[in-house]
Order: sequence, then C-alpha cells, then structure tokens
Amino acid sequence: MYEEEYIKILKILYELEKQEPGIPVSSDNLKLQLDMTYPNLLSNFKYLNAEGYIELKEFYGDDFEAKITNHGIETVKNTVDD
Repeated sequence: MYEEEYIKILKILYELEKQEPGIPVSSDNLKLQLDMTYPNLLSNFKYLNAEGYIELKEFYGDDFEAKITNHGIETVKNTVDD
C-alpha cells in the first residue's frame, strides 16, 4: 500500500517538474492533489527524501516544499515502462 502512495507522489512531482522545471512544490498544493492528511503527507515525504527520491525543505509550522530528484524521475520512468 505504501509503495502505491510513494509512486503516486513521485508521478505528481514528476508531472509538476515537467511543467515548471526546478520549482519546488508547496505542501498546500500537494495536500490538495493527493487528498492526504498533513501527518500522512509529511511521513511519506520524509521517507522519499531519506531514500533520495525527492528534496524536501521543511519550514516552521505545517509547511514544506518538495522537488523530485533525478533518482525519483528515473523511478517514475521505470514504473511506467513496467
């Protein structure tokens, strides 16, 4: 189940990266697109950051920004090819 969430998150970040290369995405934008609670969202993003799939920048409060890495992009491309 978690793997499906991770892939869903990476696919969304990849699509947003293609639209606006190099621009991090805000947690507010991601909460809307992923329909997740903030704690669940942050937990998933911390895991993906620790594994090198995304770059995560946390702010005070409930805000963060995320950006997909090259490793994350390759993972999405390999998932689509399967």
